[in-house]
Amino acid sequence: MNAESVHVGRSRASSYIQSTMLSAMLESAPILAKDNEHRVDLRHAHNPCTSAEIDSCNSAVRGSIHTHMKVLPNHHVGTDAELHGYYFSCSPEDTASVLPMDRRMFDMISMYECVDDEEKQAFSPCALKIVNELAHYKEVLRKYADELRENPMMPARFDCIADQNVFVGGASSYDSVDAREWKPELPMKMGVYHTFTRSSSKTTRKHKLFVVISGPLTQAAEELHNLWQDSAAHMSCKDFLQCEELNWLRTTTHRNHNRVASDIGVLFGMKMNHVADTDDPGHKRSVVFPTTCTYKRDIGRLKIGKTDVVRLVDSGCFTDLSNNGVLFEMFSSEGYWLFQGPRDFADNNAHGSMFASTNEASCQPTSTVQYHRLHPAVHRHNTVRVESDTNCDTSLQADDHQKDFLFPDESFLAIMQELGFNRNDGMLNIMPLVYYNAEP
Repeated sequence: MNAESVHVGRSRASSYIQSTMLSAMLESAPILAKDNEHRVDLRHAHNPCTSAEIDSCNSAVRGSIHTHMKVLPNHHVGTDAELHGYYFSCSPEDTASVLPMDRRMFDMISMYECVDDEEKQAFSPCALKIVNELAHYKEVLRKYADELRENPMMPARFDCIADQNVFVGGASSYDSVDAREWKPELPMKMGVYHTFTRSSSKTTRKHKLFVVISGPLTQAAEELHNLWQDSAAHMSCKDFLQCEELNWLRTTTHRNHNRVASDIGVLFGMKMNHVADTDDPGHKRSVVFPTTCTYKRDIGRLKIGKTDVVRLVDSGCFTDLSNNGVLFEMFSSEGYWLFQGPRDFADNNAHGSMFASTNEASCQPTSTVQYHRLHPAVHRHNTVRVESDTNCDTSLQADDHQKDFLFPDESFLAIMQELGFNRNDGMLNIMPLVYYNAEP
């Protein structure tokens, strides 16, 4: 055998080995079920989906031929072993059992702006005060968290829903005052943040201070999930969306965040527009109204022309319902990113109007991904390992010293553009001054 034939033989052997390895990889790679390929959209997945994620997608669309799922760029399997980071839709006439309901429904981020009288100040006087007494305000926030946790009053639950049989003054409207008083529930994250914004003419910059609250109404959201489990097989998605408990939970989650923000504003001496919570039966609570609200879990109904669907988003929000920008929750020491919309000349929204409409579903991701050892990142190049920041983080979690997070890169932002965000509209970094993280 000459050298040429040996070389040819080796080439054929190498080709055979490569083709065998490729076949093995293709066989082991996660694939969608044949009947689900047209109902599960993986085009906007940032990293390749794992077999666990594909199994979850197949399971989610199995309940009805009308179900569809879009995987968002922040898709992942969480510590609860469930899929997160997706947009789901189905028919209003499907049974509610097809909905992939989460135990933290209406988990949301609320941002409240501090009112500053001094328009010409290069740096917020209130922010300077906090920075100069940082240790003091860290302790103030920690004590407030302890007070919320140790308050003997019950948090908001379904027994707080107003009695719909009571009329106000004999009129046809119903009393909306809570059936009992409830304490504000400790959020997953809360704190004071700051950023520099440009004027609408882009000629000047202004320093702004915010209170940001993030989290669900835990106990009430758990009750809603139990209600869904008990009745899902006996009611349609349309009826479930109309149920009193679901709409009460949405409203009360807003009120809980508004109360907490009002308390923090008073404790930190921040000038905010406080008003009375008119639905509080004790007439003791005050609230402030947010500049921007962004959901991390939401459900609703969309009807455009002949299109009528029930939609649910996890780790994202509906952009056609989001004004004044979309907040994106990063890890604690990074704070939040505020993706701004097109300039708004009508409603005076400083951070823009709703995002542009595209051929894709009207949704955007609203939180990063926290990886863990059971479901690590597929690609390590876009992850960061974060150490606990003892200068700001007042959480008492002893084992929370290192965590891996997704840090959105160019490809992630490109996907967000496909979903409607225009990078020419800009993005703000909402940076932390003092914050409390209660997440495990």
